[in-house]
Amino acid sequence: MKKIKILTGLLLFVLPVFSQKIITPDAAIQAALQNHPSVKAATFGVQAKKYEEKTALNLPNPEVNVESPTGEFYAVGVLQSFEFPTVYSRQKQVAKAETALAQASQRVSENDLRYMVRSLYLETQVAEFQAQQWRDRDTLYQQIAATAARQFASGEIDFLQKTLVENEAGKVHQERVAVEITTSGLYVRLRELTGLNDLASIQPLSPDTIKPFSPPGSNTNPAVLYEQQIVQVAESQVKLAKSRALPNFSLGYLNQGVQSTPIDYRFRASVGIPLWAGQYRAGRQAAESEAQAAQSRAEAQTQVISLEQERIVGEHIIALNQVDYYQREALPRSRALIDAAVRMREAGQVDYVTFLRTLDEAYAIQRDYVAQVNALNTAHIQLLYLYGQ
Repeated sequence: MKKIKILTGLLLFVLPVFSQKIITPDAAIQAALQNHPSVKAATFGVQAKKYEEKTALNLPNPEVNVESPTGEFYAVGVLQSFEFPTVYSRQKQVAKAETALAQASQRVSENDLRYMVRSLYLETQVAEFQAQQWRDRDTLYQQIAATAARQFASGEIDFLQKTLVENEAGKVHQERVAVEITTSGLYVRLRELTGLNDLASIQPLSPDTIKPFSPPGSNTNPAVLYEQQIVQVAESQVKLAKSRALPNFSLGYLNQGVQSTPIDYRFRASVGIPLWAGQYRAGRQAAESEAQAAQSRAEAQTQVISLEQERIVGEHIIALNQVDYYQREALPRSRALIDAAVRMREAGQVDYVTFLRTLDEAYAIQRDYVAQVNALNTAHIQLLYLYGQ
């Protein structure tokens, strides 16, 4: 019976651990894309532009009038005006281009959100890794402080060494508390960003050893594609401005004669002559200037992204080499320093001043390693962002 109770207790202790679902970066991104308001807003923006495509054929309302042209009876008439047919086809092209622009804006929003989630996820991983480092260090320092207190009580060390050890142990404990609070806050932010209120655990920090890669194709950055789509909209606006200089028409029906006037003579038609060419020319020139400006902005954005890609690739290579060095040499050296320092202190071969300084240098190597892993993974995230992935 006692064994059964022990097994039951162990199961109750272990089950919550297994019940915690580890959220991967991809799962966090997918959840954010489904729940974040910015993506929903971009989706509604695309829907609005698709509805606006149906308004491209924006005929004016027909005019129904009642007149007494001869002073003898009232005649009912109707008049319908419309632009040159090319205007409507050009308006349709502009509307479709603006829909494509809204879709490009949606891809920019999604790419920005993926970058935000990946960056926050990495920040949480780093904080959690650092929290574990400080917990390990805090455990060791508390043991050292307890040992120093016993040695002081037995007269083996002086007050100065005891106080120095207690001060260092207190500082390490405060660092542990601070990073644990930071980690909890990052989890809260990650839950809010992804909409996963049950998010309790993420993957542990590990260096991304993927070598720098090239984009899958030219001009894959959503910001560049967005600027290029603005060029398409501007070019469609130029064509529309040119078509507005074409004649417009109106057709109508009104009996302006006696009641016995034949049906054939009751219809009317008119042509609007684009006589004021200056205003149409100014509209076309304004549209052409805007198209040229959009083209220049697209070229500038392409150049900015290209330069940024080259810079990030360089940083990625540097960080990859640094991480490789730390894994091969620095981290083993750090662990060896800690082990040797502890043995020498236990053997009384070094005083506490030298001992604590050695430990601080060894743990500084571990902190630098985390910083290099963070730099490596950040560079990879930035490359994914620049490539629109």
